[in-house]
Order: sequence, then C-alpha cells, then structure tokens
Amino acid sequence: MPVGASLLPIDELTAGDLDAWRELAEGAAEPNPFFHPAFAIPMAKALGPPGLSLLVVSDESGWRACLPVERKRGWHRVPLRGLVCWRHPYCFLGTPLARAEGLDAAISELVAEGMRHAGGFLGLDLVGTGGPVSAALEGAVAEQGLRSVVLERFERAALTRREDGSYLALSAKHRRNFERLRRRLEDDLGGTLELRDRTSDPKSLREFLDVEASGWKGGEGTGTALDTIGHGDLFVEAFSALEGRGMVQMVAAEAAGRTVAMLCSLIDGGTVFTFKIAAAADLLAFSPGVQIEILYLDRFHADQRLTRADSCAAPGHAMIDRLWPDRREIEIRAVAQGGFRGLGAASILHGADWARSKLKR
Repeated sequence: MPVGASLLPIDELTAGDLDAWRELAEGAAEPNPFFHPAFAIPMAKALGPPGLSLLVVSDESGWRACLPVERKRGWHRVPLRGLVCWRHPYCFLGTPLARAEGLDAAISELVAEGMRHAGGFLGLDLVGTGGPVSAALEGAVAEQGLRSVVLERFERAALTRREDGSYLALSAKHRRNFERLRRRLEDDLGGTLELRDRTSDPKSLREFLDVEASGWKGGEGTGTALDTIGHGDLFVEAFSALEGRGMVQMVAAEAAGRTVAMLCSLIDGGTVFTFKIAAAADLLAFSPGVQIEILYLDRFHADQRLTRADSCAAPGHAMIDRLWPDRREIEIRAVAQGGFRGLGAASILHGADWARSKLKR
C-alpha cells in the first residue's frame, strides 16, 4: 500500500530518486518510454518550463507511481490555471507510470496529491484508454467524488500481433501501386530494397538527422526536422542513453548501399513506439516513408518480444492510417473538485469542451 505522495521539483531529484524513477519506468504496468528518466531528464533540461515537477507516490519498497507535471493556464484552451501533465513536442503518450502491484491504491493517491496542488483542475494528457491505468484513474475520480471532463478522445494507428502476420491494411490497388514504385526505385538505384537493422551502429543517430533534414521536413522549413531547430544534440543524447538500455530500434531501408529512409522507434514492455521517420529528399517520388513502413511489418512480426506497435501519429494520419489495420484509443481528461467547491471549475471545463468540439466541427 502507498504510504506517501509528494510533488518533487525535477531539478532537485537525488541520485536515489533517479534510481527509483528508473526502476518504476522499467517495471510499469503500462509502458511509457517518454516518461523514462533517460528520455525525460534531457528533455526537461532543454525544453522544460520553470517549476517542472514530478507527482510521486512511494512506499518503503520504492516509487509506486509518478507523473511529470507543471502549473499552467490555457491548457487545451481551458481558461483556468491548473496542474497538468507535462508534454513537450517529442512526448507522444501521457499515461502515468505505475506498478501493477497495488496499482489502484497508487493511482488513487496520485490523483489525490495532484488535486491538493491543482488549483483549478488536474489535467491528464494523452492517456491510453482500455488499460489498467486508465481504469484506475476512473476509479480514483469516482472514489474521491471528483468531476471529470473528457476534452478529447481519439484513435491512432496501431498494430496488435497476429498469428498469421497479416498486418498490411492497404487495398489491392494501392499495394500494386507501391510495389511498382519500389521496383522503379530498385531499378533507379541498381539494387534490391531491403530493411537493415542499424540500432547498434554508432553513426546511425547522426545519419538519421542528416536524412531527415534532407527531406520535406527540412526543406519546407516546417521546423520539424530536429537538426534544423537545434534539437539534434538533444535527440542524440536522449536516444544514446536509451539505446544503452536496449530501448531503441533504428532500421533503414537501403538499396545498393544507399539509405532510402530510416525509422527510429522506442521499445518498452513489449510495445514498439514510432518516434520519427526520415526519408531521402531526392527519392520522395518513390514514397520512401511508405516503403520502409511496409518492409517493417515483417520485422515487427519476427521480433517475438513485440506484441504491439503504437504509431504515435496524429489521428487521421493520411499515410499510417491506411497502412496499419488496428487502432489505439487516447484521451485528454480534466479533473476538478466535486460538490459545490468544484462546480465553477467543472462548468468552465465543460464550456472548454463544448468550444473545442465546435471548433473541430
């Protein structure tokens, strides 16, 4: 049973705290590599706001649950100041870390401690539904008499292991089209397009940055290529630390010694999370991003560690939604005090929810 909860400034964590956080992340009931300290700490130093903290539940055996949080106004257009899950541009999942043993009690204490510091509301961002953590969150809200408003719920592309390995969702017409493009690419380069594992290659991270910056993400000036916005070293630092813990997967689609595209992913608890795809700028006519995703399906099926893949893509993503057959539900939820005390905040949250729905329509 949890014996205590606290709000710890992230820049004041001790070596013991970091060890406890790491142990929790690597034994969590639901995997979330974006909250692993090897990833979160570099991101916090480079991108974190002042006052960034961790909600922590612990007992004599160590940390039982945690969630990075910040105090913020205007979160998802909510015109209140609250305590919300901290997300940066490279964090694609906000499910709290929690141990399976005593999970309900730990999440209940996490919510209670969050509400003690929340002010107007507690914001839970990009939480995966259908698992034990989201069920525990719903139970904690009901148990504590709190008000909960789902601001958004959507699905994103995913894969669930199939015995027959049939993952590609493309129609027959589109399959033939991409097969023609692959053959044209192979003719152009003079070699067979194959998937190569580059995870242990010390040069792969920098090569990924070079390929990404060469493509549309760099060429259009959209600010999404890591190196073009000054985040290349941050990417290398975080992924080098995770690679040392066996949590990085880097694969490349290559033909005749030429890198056509690269796929960088994180692996945690039997799930592979897509982080980014990079494609060679001069080969975009052959749809290199699609080609590497098609090749990757066989690699996913062959890796018996993996039971699930999360695209981490935006809902309705034009490319990955037509390639991958499964979906994962994600929600954004705000929690306010119950009873008369939380009536005003709940009304504002419902109003923000209505406004978001109207804007989307």
